[in-house]
Amino acid sequence: MNIRDIDLNLLVLLDALLRERNVTKAARAMNMTQPAMSNALKRLRKLLGDPVLVRTAGGMQPTARAEQLHRPVRVALAQMEAAIAPNRAFEPATAERLFTVLITDYAASVLMPRVVGVLEREAPNIALNILSASADAIDQIERGEADFLVNQFGHLPANFHQQRLWTDRLACLIRKDHPALAAGNGELSLDSFLAQRHILITQTGVGLSRLDEALADRGLTRHISVLTRHYQLPRELVANSDMIAALPARIARYQARHLGLEVMAPPIELPDFQIGIAWGALDHHDVAHRWLRERIIAIARETLS
Repeated sequence: MNIRDIDLNLLVLLDALLRERNVTKAARAMNMTQPAMSNALKRLRKLLGDPVLVRTAGGMQPTARAEQLHRPVRVALAQMEAAIAPNRAFEPATAERLFTVLITDYAASVLMPRVVGVLEREAPNIALNILSASADAIDQIERGEADFLVNQFGHLPANFHQQRLWTDRLACLIRKDHPALAAGNGELSLDSFLAQRHILITQTGVGLSRLDEALADRGLTRHISVLTRHYQLPRELVANSDMIAALPARIARYQARHLGLEVMAPPIELPDFQIGIAWGALDHHDVAHRWLRERIIAIARETLS
């Protein structure tokens, strides 16, 4: 196949079809008629020698080959757009756009009120769709279903970009009148800590936390009574039981003020951790995307450093 023989407009329509997974919706997104989009799908099937979209019980689904093509096609289109219009102006005061942010409720509680406050003043018509970051967050960004991921990062794909936002550390949230504190004259020893029941906050539901890994290095374990993906629930459990929760210090201090709880350093040395923002190559050159991520980075570093 020679690139000169391909109508490059078909790649734009292929992107729309794979994003919408529906011929009528793709036609509407591209401001064209449904028959014209159906004809484009027929041409794509002939060009690629592949059905591209197939009807299933759950609706139209892309074939394996179409899935393989989608990300490189989207990246190529974004790069072409950036090359053709590199100096396009962006006016935040009048811009209208919806951005989807994948974020834990901890990071959202710490960061998003500050971001929303700035957007109200500087870009009142920009809306945020704030969703919980799940195990497939990277795939969601690569599929174009989300714009940003805010979280702790391990290994990211080579085509992703990331920036540090703030640093935090784990702290223990405990009732002020907890028997362990009374017995230890206000101190929480390692032995007393291990004797309690604990709440584990986990984003995946499996594996050890940073605290449990540090304990395991010493041949120690703690008794986990509750596992949850939420950062708000543990404070209620701590306030109404003898359980202890280990969670990021920034949100622990906020929760303690409102429920009369105590924030204490864990009785074992733990490293700090970083929260960052990541985005895909597809959006890297988008001017609106660049403006918003630069504002988020600046807000986080100015207020959370």
